[in-house]
Amino acid sequence: MSIPSGVAVIAISNGSPPSIPNPVNALSAHVRQYLQTAIVNALNDPSILAIVLVGRPDGKGVFSAGADIKEFSGNSGGSVTTSEPGGIPTLNDLAHLMEGSSKPIIAALTGACLGGGMELALAAQYRVADKSLKYGLPEVNIGLIPGAGGTQRLPRLCGVRYALDVIVRGRINCSSAEGMKCGFLDGVAKNDETVVDCAMRWASWAAKLPPITLESRRLCNRSVPNDAEGMQNEDMCDFALQSCPPKRAGGESARATVEAIRASFEVPSFTEGMEVEKNVFNDLLYHSLQGRAYRHIFFAERSSSSGKRKSTNPLAKGKGTIGVIGAGTMGRGIAISFLKAGYGPVILLDVNAKGLEAGVKYIQQTLQIDAKKGRLSPSKLKAALACLQSSTALSALANCDLVVEAVFENLGVKRDIFSKLDSIVKKEHALLLSNTSTLDVDAISSSLSPQRRQFCAGMHFFSPAHIMKLVEVVRGKDTSADTLETIRAVTKLIRKIPIVVGNCDGFVGNRMMHPYTTESTLTLVGHGGGEAGLTISDVDSAIGPKYFGMALGPFQVSDVAGNDIGYNIRREKGILRDPKTGQVGKNRSPGMRYTEIADEMVEKMGRLGQKVQKGWYNYDLKVGKGRKPLPSTEMQQLLDKYSKDSPSRGTKLEKDEIVQRVLFPLVNEGFKILEEGIASDPSDIDIIYLYGYGWPAYRGGPMFWADNEVGLPIVLDKLEELHTKHPGSEYFRPSELLRDCVKKGLGVQEYFRQSKTDATKSRL
Repeated sequence: MSIPSGVAVIAISNGSPPSIPNPVNALSAHVRQYLQTAIVNALNDPSILAIVLVGRPDGKGVFSAGADIKEFSGNSGGSVTTSEPGGIPTLNDLAHLMEGSSKPIIAALTGACLGGGMELALAAQYRVADKSLKYGLPEVNIGLIPGAGGTQRLPRLCGVRYALDVIVRGRINCSSAEGMKCGFLDGVAKNDETVVDCAMRWASWAAKLPPITLESRRLCNRSVPNDAEGMQNEDMCDFALQSCPPKRAGGESARATVEAIRASFEVPSFTEGMEVEKNVFNDLLYHSLQGRAYRHIFFAERSSSSGKRKSTNPLAKGKGTIGVIGAGTMGRGIAISFLKAGYGPVILLDVNAKGLEAGVKYIQQTLQIDAKKGRLSPSKLKAALACLQSSTALSALANCDLVVEAVFENLGVKRDIFSKLDSIVKKEHALLLSNTSTLDVDAISSSLSPQRRQFCAGMHFFSPAHIMKLVEVVRGKDTSADTLETIRAVTKLIRKIPIVVGNCDGFVGNRMMHPYTTESTLTLVGHGGGEAGLTISDVDSAIGPKYFGMALGPFQVSDVAGNDIGYNIRREKGILRDPKTGQVGKNRSPGMRYTEIADEMVEKMGRLGQKVQKGWYNYDLKVGKGRKPLPSTEMQQLLDKYSKDSPSRGTKLEKDEIVQRVLFPLVNEGFKILEEGIASDPSDIDIIYLYGYGWPAYRGGPMFWADNEVGLPIVLDKLEELHTKHPGSEYFRPSELLRDCVKKGLGVQEYFRQSKTDATKSRL
């Protein structure tokens, strides 16, 4: 690559100190300072006629993934809108410097060009790219809007329709072909040239143009064009608002983006439009709890999936033979996940030949559907199908590097499988993992020879496994650190989020679900019955998407999962009444608060849920494809029966009261899990509930919600009140950690952050 005389090439990557890794070219203070100095020097150098801005000097990799999000936790406007002390430029300063340049600036775009990176590109006079480009403005996903001119320049360049599509949706996947079509790009590198070579061609040409040309290339000098399809810009904004969530239900940032885009054509000047953008950005940054929740999730997800060290196991590089035991719903989804990630061969095993055949057919069809929808390239589809193998014999797993057992929840069956794997699997370092959702991982591991137990752990996928993003990585007492790091790396390669948790009944997610589902039923029975009483749909409505925001209410979830699952768990725990003898289970203590309504609906009525068209609700295959919950007279009669002796029978509860009764015990269990070291950080619990249980992102997770939206003193007071009223529900007994946080006046996240800081200091 030869650089013509008169052209300055400025690489964003050169702004990062060697001691601070910056693989995505985040626009940190160091980088912004470097870019400002480099651009000013080029502008002051009479020998320089044009400037090329590129991600890396060789024109490969990322242009810039945007602002350094860590700076948003400070008080400087996220280093986007408000000038900082010490002369460090903001992103807006850089954008204005570039846009006002007296020499043409050509942005050479490759890889990710997102957020602030795209805003800098918009400030350049020309933009070229190669086919690796993926651009977008995803700020809405962290509760903000573009703050360095994105809401003002993009409408001027590509029109309001396109700006709404990119900004309100928070898109990050816009291609170079799309960029040429909409006018974002001026050119794309030819097949025989690099993007830097392409930018040099444009720079040499632009340097010869008269100065007046630069004026027309500055987007600040342009007005927003009319829509090509004849729709009024204000009407498009109104229409976009209709598709945004309500403000109270997570829609603050999405609605704010529309209003900022509207300013691009409603206020008299670009400068005034930028002022609107700045004010909206700062309001969201400093005053939006939803925005804080979204950014909490952003950091929590990255923290939970980043290990303390890198695994050297070939599995961590996407190489290895995978075995999946069980061709049911979970096994199929797990196999698909590994196949799509490029592992192979992937051997699906089931002793039932018909079930195995059905599983293989499902996997093949799912992969083919993904390919038709563009989620899988033709070459990857071909490779995945070629890597899929099946067998009814455990001996087929002899050469596996990793085996995931995904049979039904029976400890004896799982122990038997692992005992056989111990002698069948030849590689002594092969990972032997269980997809158990509740069972004791140490009890499963104990069926292996002692030397193998360090390679055994839980790998709890969530259903459907090829869609749900979460994996609980369950640490047994013998599980080695290397094993955990390898599983963590593998989980990320199959595009899921790993959360390492301790070994206990239900681990984190399902353990917290127990008080949630139990209290939902007891609240229903306590206040239901009669014409005026609480109904099943009242509880689901309070918890579900239209009020609190969970994806589904507790009774809908139970119907979808299958009411027999909870029934079988209660039977395994020795809580159920024996249907033959009438004897109460040995583990149901005399003072325990309990209702048998969920037991009777399964035992005597066969109301297992959606799969049989009846559960807590009725389902009709002709209505909503059999998924729409419909009221059940039979269940109302059963509720009348079980609520008849309740002193609160036939009384409604306010939605907020239902939320507190049902969700405060869940939060309390989260505190107990943290006390016991089952979860290592409150944010891990938040990620588990966000990606595994449908917690609304705009509330940040159960621990964030309790900390920031409710307040821990309120949680503690309510739990104490409920425990006094219902001593038979142990889950109302407040956690000691909760008491300690309230006593010290600390939120639980702050408590843990402080504890880690103190622990670090003590080691120094």
